[in-house]
Formats: sequence, structure tokens, C-alpha cells
Amino acid sequence: MKSWEANFIALLIAQTLAVMGFSLSIPIIPLFLSQDIGIEDPVSLRAWAGILQASSPVTMAIFAPIWGRLADTYSRRAMLLRAMFGGAILVALMAFVTSPWQLLALRIIQGCVSGTVAAATVLAAGIAPVAHIAFALGLLHTAVAVGNSLGPLVGGVIADLFSYRVAFFCTGLLLFLSGLIIVKWVDKDVQRKPDGQPKKFSLIPDIKPIISSPMLITLMFVTFGVQAANAAVLPMLPLFLQTLIFETSGETAFIASYTGIVIGVGAAFAAIAAVIAGKFATRIGYWRTLIFCLCAGALMTIPQIFVTSILQLTVFRAMSAFFIGATIPVVNAIIAVSSDRENQGSVYGFNSSMTFAGAAFGPLFGSAAAMVNYRGMFLTAALLLAGSAFETIRRRRRL
Repeated sequence: MKSWEANFIALLIAQTLAVMGFSLSIPIIPLFLSQDIGIEDPVSLRAWAGILQASSPVTMAIFAPIWGRLADTYSRRAMLLRAMFGGAILVALMAFVTSPWQLLALRIIQGCVSGTVAAATVLAAGIAPVAHIAFALGLLHTAVAVGNSLGPLVGGVIADLFSYRVAFFCTGLLLFLSGLIIVKWVDKDVQRKPDGQPKKFSLIPDIKPIISSPMLITLMFVTFGVQAANAAVLPMLPLFLQTLIFETSGETAFIASYTGIVIGVGAAFAAIAAVIAGKFATRIGYWRTLIFCLCAGALMTIPQIFVTSILQLTVFRAMSAFFIGATIPVVNAIIAVSSDRENQGSVYGFNSSMTFAGAAFGPLFGSAAAMVNYRGMFLTAALLLAGSAFETIRRRRRL
């Protein structure tokens, strides 16, 4: 039996690779549709980009509570392996698609079986001692942010130098490697009752901890708003950059690389915020930290509406990403210290559903705004963050 630190370090490395894999290929889907699949009509391209970005999170939102329940009653490690190996196979298959409908089918199935961040969060909460949960979850989300920062950078270069299809293969390889790390260096676990007996196998999610806690409901509302704000921009960002570069230079070369830089820099700042958030929140309070970061994230998103260069967009995206990146670790820390450890899988499962619901609806909101003007997606993101902050303040006063 390894120490919890050894298990946790292996989990951090595996999750960094897994998230890096997903962020390596998913952001280039709009460019893949236009330059490889051959969708030339701008309206159709925007619609397909939004639908494809939303499809996987929709099925993730449906299945996350089921996987969370299985984590509580069977094995948290097994649920992470399911997400990693399942995602490896399905994303690798995307390299062979020849139509948007085929890609949509694979994205839907991917949502049913993947979801590494949710599975890793539940596993981390079970590995770490109670006194170290907040710090451990902060490090985990730093790993997620690091993966999100490196993936687009590497993916953009691979797509420009080789092809978009090679990028999908690389995603599958990274996910497969992350699964092997978990198999080799993270101990097996079997969930047990307080009396030491194995828990009864169950697929039915336990909703009692959620509906009985206004605090958890508030946190899940925040999770939805933050994810929807982020997802409202990402699907259309490559197309917006393509337009921005053409307006300033008359060229459209290396769009994938520029997209990777903008997303990667933002994710890097989110990684820094995830490290700082736990200690900062401990000093001034989790709720104050959460409200401050939501408000600051909304304010830093507004200037993105008016940018005229990639440098300006990169700077403001980094600033907003810093504050937004601090919110999720704080939310997960509040859940960890406030919920029963035996039911944390179910609670995190429902919170993941809100994450995926936000990731599903966000692209639809962003796509609708982009139909009028690409810059409208930044306004949509700012309004979602401001609404989350307002609701958090309002509900917090009642708790």
C-alpha cells in the first residue's frame, strides 16, 4: 500500500496528461469542420461548432451522477480508468470521420463514458486526508489548468505542421498513457460501509444530500454559470481569431497556433490561480473569495468585446481566466469539507452534471450571440458570470 502522497502524485501526472490530451484536439474542431470536412457556409459552420461542442457535455451531464454513485458504491479508481481508456478510444476514432454527423455520434458516445476531471476529483477527495483536502483539490485543478494550457499550444502546432486528424490520434495516445499511469501507480480501492463491509452495488444516484442543502444548490448554480461562461467563448474563438487576423493583416495563416496561444496563456493563469486560491480563501473565507473572483472575472471579460488585436485579447483572457480559474477549486473545497465523505461521489457527480450542463448550454448561448456578431459571445460570458455572482450573494445571505 503506497502513501497517499505517492498515489496523489501519480493521479496529478495522469490527470495533467488526460486534460492535455482533450484540450489538444477539441479546440480545433471548428477549423477541422471548415478546412477538412469542408463546411464552407459560415452559418452552418457556426451551428455545427456549437452543436458539437455541446453534444458531449449533454450526455456527460446525464451520466455523471450515475458514475458518481458507482464511485461511492464500487470503486473510484475504476471510474477514472473508464473515463480515460473510453475517451482514448473514442477521440482516436474521430480521426477517421468524413462528415459532421459521424463526429457528432462519437462526441455523444464520448460524453457517456468519459469525464476524467469529475472522476479524478472524486478519487482525490478519497485519497487525501481531511486536513489536506482543500490543498489537494487545489493542486488537482492546477494540474487540470496546466493540461489545458499545454494542450492547445501543442495541438495548434501539430495541426498546423501535420493535420487535424493527427491531433485526434495524439489525444487518444495521451489518454491511454494517463490510464496506464493510474493502473501502475494508484492503489485499487473498494468502497466500504462504516462497519467495514463492502457497499451494495447501486446505479441509482442519491439526491438527498443535494435537495436538503441550500448551500450545495447554490454551489451547483455557480458551477453551471462559470462553465457556461467559459464554454460560450471557446467554440467560436478560432473563428473570431480568423476574422481578427484577417482584418488586421489580410492573412489567415497559423490560426490553430494562435488559438492555442490564446487558450494556453489563459489556462496557465488559471493554473496559477488554482494554487493560490486555497490559501487565499483560508484567510478571508471561501465564500468571500468565491464572490470576489466571480465579480472580477465578469469585469475582465467585458474589455474582450472591444479588442482589436490578438495581444489585447490574450492579455484580457489571461486576466479573466485567473479569477475564473480560482472559482472551481473553491467550490470543490467547500463541497469536500461540508459533505459526508461516504456520499461525496454522488455530490460531486451532480456537481459535475452542472459542469457539463454549463458546458453544453454555453456553446449554444455563444453560438446564438455569434450569429449576430462574434464579439457578442464575450458579452454573453460576462453576463453569465455576473449573474452567478449576484445569485451567490443573494443566496449566501439566506444561508
